[in-house]
Amino acid sequence: MRRKTRKEKFQAWLSSPYMLLAYRMLATLLALSISRWMLYLFNIQFFHQLSLRQAAVLYFYGMRFDLPIVFAVNLLNILFYCFPSRIIYNKGLQNVVDFVYIVANAIAILLNFLDIVAFHFFGKHLTVDFIKLQSGSDEVSFGVVRQVFFDHWYLLVIFILFVLIIRVVAKSTQLEEPEKGKDEQPHWQLHQSISLAVMLVLTLIASRSIIHAKPITKETTMHYTDPQNAPILFNTPFCLLASHESELKEWTGQYESDYSPIHKNLTANRFIENDSLNIDTIPSNVVVIILKNVGQEMLGYYSHDRRSQLTPFLDSLLSESLTFNGMSNSRRTLEVLPSILASIPPMMENDFVRSPYADNDFDAFCQHLQRRGYNTIFMHGGKNGVQGFDDFARRAGFSKYFGRIEYGDDSDYDGQWGIYDGPFLKYSAQTLSRVEQPFATVIYTLSSRYPYKVPKDFELPKESYFWTGFEKTVYYVDCALKDFFTTASQMPWYDRTLFVITSDYSNSEHFQPEYSNVWGMYSIPVAFYYPGKIKAQRCDELAQQIDLGPSILSALEVNDTLFAFGRNLFDTLSEQAFASYYNLTYQYCDGTYLVQSDGDTPFGIFKPISDSLLNDNLVDRLQCPDIYDKLYRFLQVYNNRMISNELKPTIDDLYEQAEDTIHY
Repeated sequence: MRRKTRKEKFQAWLSSPYMLLAYRMLATLLALSISRWMLYLFNIQFFHQLSLRQAAVLYFYGMRFDLPIVFAVNLLNILFYCFPSRIIYNKGLQNVVDFVYIVANAIAILLNFLDIVAFHFFGKHLTVDFIKLQSGSDEVSFGVVRQVFFDHWYLLVIFILFVLIIRVVAKSTQLEEPEKGKDEQPHWQLHQSISLAVMLVLTLIASRSIIHAKPITKETTMHYTDPQNAPILFNTPFCLLASHESELKEWTGQYESDYSPIHKNLTANRFIENDSLNIDTIPSNVVVIILKNVGQEMLGYYSHDRRSQLTPFLDSLLSESLTFNGMSNSRRTLEVLPSILASIPPMMENDFVRSPYADNDFDAFCQHLQRRGYNTIFMHGGKNGVQGFDDFARRAGFSKYFGRIEYGDDSDYDGQWGIYDGPFLKYSAQTLSRVEQPFATVIYTLSSRYPYKVPKDFELPKESYFWTGFEKTVYYVDCALKDFFTTASQMPWYDRTLFVITSDYSNSEHFQPEYSNVWGMYSIPVAFYYPGKIKAQRCDELAQQIDLGPSILSALEVNDTLFAFGRNLFDTLSEQAFASYYNLTYQYCDGTYLVQSDGDTPFGIFKPISDSLLNDNLVDRLQCPDIYDKLYRFLQVYNNRMISNELKPTIDDLYEQAEDTIHY
C-alpha cells in the first residue's frame, strides 16, 4: 500500500463520515437560525425598541437554542454516520437516511415559517397547547389555510428554496465507500467509535444550560435578554418541545397579603346620576358587547392620529358613555371569557380552560344575576361549540346559548367563522325583544377576524381603496353596531339596559408604533353606556377586563359578595391596576408606573403615559418597591387560591371584615 501524501490525508479527512455529518448539521443550523431570524424581519413592529445591532446579537445568542433542535432532528444521521461498520456505505440505507434528513429538517423549518405568520396575530410563539386546540377544532378550515398561503405566498417560495438547499446538501454529502485496498484509513472503526461517543456527548451538552448545567428551557433566555425580546431567541420546534402543562408554584410566607379578591361592598359611589339613585326599583338589563380584535388604535375616540376614520358610530357612542383607558388581560381567544366573565386573568403559561386548574369552581357575575331571576344569554355567531364557548358560558351562569345553529340561515355565513356581524347583531336585538326581562346578555362579534371578509353586497366608502382588509372589517363592524343600536332603540327594553362595550384583545395589525409594544398591544375600549343612569365622562383611569364583573354588579345595584381578581370601577376606594402575563413576563401597572418581572426579579420600569414607546427603562434609576409588592401579593393570592381551588368566597371569607381588605 502506497504512503498517502499530506494533501491526500487532508482530503480523506474532509470526506470522512463524521465530517460529512458535520456539513449536514451545519446546514441545518444555518437554515434553522436564518428562518428564526425571519420572524424578527417580518414582525419587526413588535421589536421596534431594538436596534439592528442589538437584534443581530440576539440572533447569534439564539443559536444556543437552535443547537438542541439541530442535534434532535439529526439524531438518526448521527447514529448512522458514526456507526462503526461498513454497512453505512449501503446505498439503500443511505437513501433512507437522506429521506429522513430532508423531511425532518423541512418540518423543523416549516414550523418556523408557520410561526412567522402566527406571531403576527398572537404576538407569541406557537405552543403544544395551541396545536392541540386547533387539532380538535374545526375553526381552521381549508378556506383559511388557502387564504394564508395566498396572502403569504412569498414565504412559501422562500420555504421551498430552503428545502431545495437541504436536498442539495443531502446529495452532496452522501458516503462513498473507498475501493478495497486503496485509501483505506487505518483504525477506521476506532475513529468511528470515538466520533460516535463525541457526538452523543455533544448532543447531551447541547440540551443543557452552560450557566447552570441543567436542561435548557425558556427561562434560560433571562440570561440573554428581557422576556419581551425572547421570541427572537426561540425557534418554533424548541418552543413546542419546551411548552407543557406547567403547575403554579405556591407562595408561602414571603408576601403575606392584605389584598383580597373578595368583594363585599359593590355599592356604586361615583359616575352614577344623582337623580337615578333609590328611585327605580325594577332591575335593569345588561348587554355586554365584546368586539373581536378591535383595540384602541382602531378607534378615533382613543386614537386621534388615525389615518382614516373607521368607526364614526362607535366614536359618537363612546362620547356619550363613561369610558376608561381599557386594558385586556388576554391575548388569545381562550383567555377572553375567563377574564371578562369570571374575572380570572391568564397569569400562567397555560390558558385557564386548558390548564391543570380548569375544573376549579369559580365565581362569575352572571351566576349572581341568574340567582336573582335574570334570563342569562350568550350570543356568538360562530359554529356552536367553537373554542368551548358554550361550555364555559354555561359554567359562568349563562342558561341559553345562541349561535350559528340557532340563527338558522346559512345564507349569511361568511364561509369560515360564522354569521356575519351585521345580520347576527340585528338578530340578537330582535331576539332580546322576545326574552322576559330582566336579562343579562353577552354578544361576541367575529367579523373583524382574519381572513377579514365582508359581505359581497356591503358598500365600502371610496376612500377604502387604500385600506387594508382588516380596516375594512373594522368599518363593517362599526356599521353593524350602528344597525344593532338602531334596531335596539325601537325595543321596549332599550331604555332600561346597561350596555358595556369592550374588546377581547387589541388588533394584531398595527399601524402606530405606540400600539405595537407590550403596553399598547393590550389597549382596548372599555365603556358603559346607560343614559340617565351613568354619567357620560372620559375617565383616564385603567380598566382591565377582570374589572368588568364587579363593576357590572355595582352598576346594576347588585351588592352581593363576589370573588373577582379585578376591582369595582364605580367605587372611589378601589385602586386602578393592570396585570398580565406575556412571554415569561409578569406586568403590573398602578396607572403611573409599569413594572415587569419574571416573578422573582424586576427587570423593567416604565412610565407608559409619557413614554408610550417604552424606550426609557428606569429600572437602574428608579425603584418601585410598593408596586413590586402589589404584584407579588397579587401573584401569591392568585397562585395559592388557584392551587387550593378557592376561586369562590369561603366561609372564612364571608365573615372577614370588609374594611380589612383592599382591592388593587
